[in-house]
Amino acid sequence: MRTTDPHTAMLLGVAAWRVSPLPEARRALLGSLAQAEHAIFTDPAPGNGPSRFLADSGRTLLSVDGRTWRTWNVLKGRRTASGRLPAGQVLAAGPDARVLAIAGDDGIRLWDTATGRWTGDPRPLPFTSDADITTGGYLVSDIDDDRVRLRSLTDGDVLYEGRAPGLVTPAVSTDGRLVAVCPADGSPQVWDTARHRVRPGPWERAQGLCGEEEQTALVFGGADGDRLAALSKSGAKVWDTASAREVADIDEPGAERAAFTKDGTFLATADGEEIRVWRLSDPAAPVFRHTLNNQHLYGLSWDPAHPNILRYLEGGAVHCLELGPAVTRSWRERPLTAVRTSPDARTYATAELVGDRYRFELRATSDGHLLSTLPAPPQPVSTDPTDPVIPEHMVALLAFSPDGKTLSYGVSAPGRNAAPQRFTVWDTTRARPRATLDLATSESAAPVVALALGPAGNTLYATRLPVLGEPTNEAWTTGTGPRPTVIPGLTSTHLAVRPDGRLLVGDNRTAHLPAAKTGANVTAKVTGEELVQGEQIGALAFAADGSRLAAGDQTGRVALWDGELSHRTGILRNVFPAPLGQEPESVSALAVSPDGATLAVGGSTGTLQLWDIATQQPLGGPLTTPGETIDSLAFGADSGTLYAGSAHVPLQRYVVDADRAATRVCARAGAGADLSREQWETYVPEVPYRKVCVS
Repeated sequence: MRTTDPHTAMLLGVAAWRVSPLPEARRALLGSLAQAEHAIFTDPAPGNGPSRFLADSGRTLLSVDGRTWRTWNVLKGRRTASGRLPAGQVLAAGPDARVLAIAGDDGIRLWDTATGRWTGDPRPLPFTSDADITTGGYLVSDIDDDRVRLRSLTDGDVLYEGRAPGLVTPAVSTDGRLVAVCPADGSPQVWDTARHRVRPGPWERAQGLCGEEEQTALVFGGADGDRLAALSKSGAKVWDTASAREVADIDEPGAERAAFTKDGTFLATADGEEIRVWRLSDPAAPVFRHTLNNQHLYGLSWDPAHPNILRYLEGGAVHCLELGPAVTRSWRERPLTAVRTSPDARTYATAELVGDRYRFELRATSDGHLLSTLPAPPQPVSTDPTDPVIPEHMVALLAFSPDGKTLSYGVSAPGRNAAPQRFTVWDTTRARPRATLDLATSESAAPVVALALGPAGNTLYATRLPVLGEPTNEAWTTGTGPRPTVIPGLTSTHLAVRPDGRLLVGDNRTAHLPAAKTGANVTAKVTGEELVQGEQIGALAFAADGSRLAAGDQTGRVALWDGELSHRTGILRNVFPAPLGQEPESVSALAVSPDGATLAVGGSTGTLQLWDIATQQPLGGPLTTPGETIDSLAFGADSGTLYAGSAHVPLQRYVVDADRAATRVCARAGAGADLSREQWETYVPEVPYRKVCVS
């Protein structure tokens, strides 16, 4: 029902929780909160006989049944206008559904629904013609004529004319100011109809796009209509025609339709299987994916008044998708180098390269306000003068203690022996440093590449990665000793400390630490442990009370263990969506809620999935994220809020508390929305009727 009747499905999720708050009901409720599709408007005219067109940026459905046309407001589900048409078949509609192209007995003409009269050129176009109607005119092309003409909507006068032999269907900007053509075996051309000249640009150098086998489609969009996309079997290219530059080259072969957001920041594409949304400033992977479930898509449009709403036409139904954080305006153009949320979810730390030095900041998760700007560590200096440290190649490292009250931070230079490598242990409660350690010693200046902080910040665990050789692990006492203790055999670049400090877990290995001391002079017992199923580890996380460990690997699977690692309690299947021609999505971050009921799993391409630990089942579908690697996860103290962090959007909040989720689902369903008595009898006949969205 989430695809056939999403509005009712959302309300049934609330009803399930209100009637019987079991794990299955919680799964349905959180699935209702996470589902992107939240509304469908279906044309009241039955069957597939009527012709239908998406207009007014997806807010209006034009339905033509016989010689009667009707327009519907898809947001409110009511008819806005209707009228009669001359005999013929409606082939196309303008962006506001006012002007229609109708094929009659003698050819194709334009009909103005507002005046109820013919408009444009009184002479009919041949049946082999194609008319693309905009607010600034209509573009006419013909498979039997290599001329492309932009004509006036009022009298049909030719406003611009050019030649493009054997062309692919041309495109025109909404205002009629620009025309794009794709001559056979050539490159795209952009015509400036106002200045009556060809506009030069990098699109002219895109060889091979206009070949017949490419089946290229051209699409204009953006704030001023200056963005141009070319969709082909080889991918999607996007240019800015005003600045004459290439904006993005997207690995999206076979897309059939596309639509730009109003500001030109995002491009939605659709093929026969999925709708995908791409952030054009970072197009390596889609920020949003929606399976079409064998639906045939006929229109795709963004709502200019609500930048996170995308609609598409399928048959007689207009589907509404709410993309939420996927198209967030909180995206930083300059990514952070590192971000970590404290295990208690009170603060989060960030690192950003400014010039040739790093700036470290500590902020509150409540509202993101700055708590402290931390003292900057010195830049590491290579021990080899011929191989200096380049600032862009440095790496910032962050690690919180299990209680979140201390933070360790510093800068490393991977691939080079360097000194100093100074790391600070910061007291987040008193906003002052507790200790500063230089991890470059006379014994080793190999770069530190991973950190973990023990309870109360008393022990700092570090992983060194020599230029040649395996990783080595060290334990540093932050209060006394200037010398570390090597933990032989751990050889791990992923580290997690149990909250009591007695167990250090790494890459399929564990180090049992003695109770008396957890720093210098530690003798650790290291054992091998196949944490998942023999794959490389991607992330590790203990529960706040140390009773459980979650381990994720680079195939997307997660294993659950008891806190002693004496037995594995289950392996969660991979629910990450199949990647697009890339490596499988790996687990990049994990968090266990304080109440032990929920596990959050973050992926390397931005997937964020909640799991019910008791039933080991996913809680609904993946949460919508900005679409980049999830670097950090933490639950609030009440287990009702999940915080996620990534390089471009360091603070993301998600409601996972069931009662608050129910309130939000009801709000999404709309003011006054609830299940009717008829729906209740159909879907919940065993329980007396009740309203589930009462305030």
